Amino acid sequence: MQILEQLYSEIQLVLIQGGPVLWVIIVVSAILYGLIISTWTGLHKVKKEIEILNCSLDEDMQGDWDFDHVKVIAADVAIFELDRFSWVKRRIPMIAVLVAAAPLSGLLGTVFGMFVTFSGLASQASAKPIDTISAGISSAMITTQAGLFIAIPGAILLAIIRSQTRGVEGHLEQKMYHHMSEMRGEPS
Repeated sequence: MQILEQLYSEIQLVLIQGGPVLWVIIVVSAILYGLIISTWTGLHKVKKEIEILNCSLDEDMQGDWDFDHVKVIAADVAIFELDRFSWVKRRIPMIAVLVAAAPLSGLLGTVFGMFVTFSGLASQASAKPIDTISAGISSAMITTQAGLFIAIPGAILLAIIRSQTRGVEGHLEQKMYHHMSEMRGEPS
C-alpha cells in the first residue's frame, strides 16, 4: 500500500512540475493513442471483411463470364474500398500530425521552463532564486521527456499501421485481379 501511495505522490509531483504544457501533452497523447487503437481495430475489421468479400466474389463467379460480371466485381471492390477501407486510410494523416505535435509540445514546455528559469535568474526579490531556477529546469525536462515519450512509440505504431494498410491495399487488388483472371479463364 505504501508503494502505491509513493507512486501516487510521485505522479502528482511530476504533473505539478510539468506545468500546463504537460497537460496539453497528456491530451494530445490521449487523442493520438485513441486514434491509433481505433485505426488498428478498424484495420483488423477490414481484413476480416476482405475474406467475406472474397467469398462473395467467389459466388459471383459461378455463372458464365461476361462484362456484367466484371463490372459487379469491380463495383464490389470499389464500394468496399470507399466504404470500409477509406475509414482507416483517412485517419493516418491525423495520426501523423499528432505524432509530430507531441515533441513540438515538449519543445513548447522546454521554452516555458526556460522562461521560468531565466525569470528566476533575473529575480532579485526572491530570497532563494535557485528554487525558481530548479523548478523551471524541471518543467523543461519533464515536458521534453513527455513529448518524446509520446512521439517515439506513436511513430513506430504509425509506421506499422501504414505498412499494414499498404499490405491490405495490395491484398485487395490481388484478390480483384485474381477473380477477374479466373473469370476470363486465364491462369493466375
